[in-house]
Amino acid sequence: MATYGAGFTLTIEEAEQWSSDCEKKFKKLESTIKALSPVYLEEVLTKNGKQRGGYDSIRNRLMNLDRFFDSTPLEKITSENVATYKVERLKKAANGTVRLELQLLSRFLRWAASEKGVACNDVVKPVRLPEAGKPRDKILTPMQYQMILERVDTCRSRLQGMSEAKAIIILAWETAMRRGEILALTPSMIDFRQRVIHLADHQTKNAEARDVPLSSTALDLLKSLCEGREEERYRYTKLFSLRPYSVSQAFRRACKESRIEGVCFHSLRHTCITRYAEKGLNTIQLQCISGHKDITMLARYSHIKASSVAALME
Repeated sequence: MATYGAGFTLTIEEAEQWSSDCEKKFKKLESTIKALSPVYLEEVLTKNGKQRGGYDSIRNRLMNLDRFFDSTPLEKITSENVATYKVERLKKAANGTVRLELQLLSRFLRWAASEKGVACNDVVKPVRLPEAGKPRDKILTPMQYQMILERVDTCRSRLQGMSEAKAIIILAWETAMRRGEILALTPSMIDFRQRVIHLADHQTKNAEARDVPLSSTALDLLKSLCEGREEERYRYTKLFSLRPYSVSQAFRRACKESRIEGVCFHSLRHTCITRYAEKGLNTIQLQCISGHKDITMLARYSHIKASSVAALME
């Protein structure tokens, strides 16, 4: 029997149980990438219970890092370990991919130290990162775009007389929206009167809400996709059922059949921004379409030709 202040008394068994419960409650998480990744994704990549843009990409990069570092505690990861990871990973992945993974590891270590009290340092900082990949300069011509649409329309998953993949590609070509942003679309997000799509902060890559302006082609397509979904129960139902990988796979297959090389689904975003730049839209207008906060990043996406600029000078 043990007696504490204010006459509070515990048996030895109760005291031991209380101590055990406290130890379990306050026991620190294992300080490995695998153990802390779910916490990082929940605290950093989730807002109001909804996953932010880029969630899947970050999760996949964390998985790649975990495969290499396995059960090594963060405190024991050294710059030499990171350098070895870089060398080994570059044998299988592109420079840009490895660079993004190492940048994530750097942020992850700093987060673990500041937010979770892990006694680790940013050991990535002394390691020279792989050179950033060159900006994609391959854009699609209108003819190539039509060829892709013709071949992708054979997809089995159909919607309002066309394949879902085709509708998604058209929206990417017309709006410069990212794949994940398009797949998140519901009728409630579309303002047909204002001709805009409302994207919430958790649906964009930079976690900032924005309105996407709609061309006439995009507007007409969305009207047809929303036809028959006027009832309240459909307003928050996604327009598309395809998974991200399925969309990219359908696009790649259509490109292969069309003998178009050097492009991916994201090339549609580059192409759209370039097309509108060549029409004479200014930087502010282009940023409204693309959602870029940084003009430097916007410049990486706009591949306007000197000849097009010359035409605007007349």
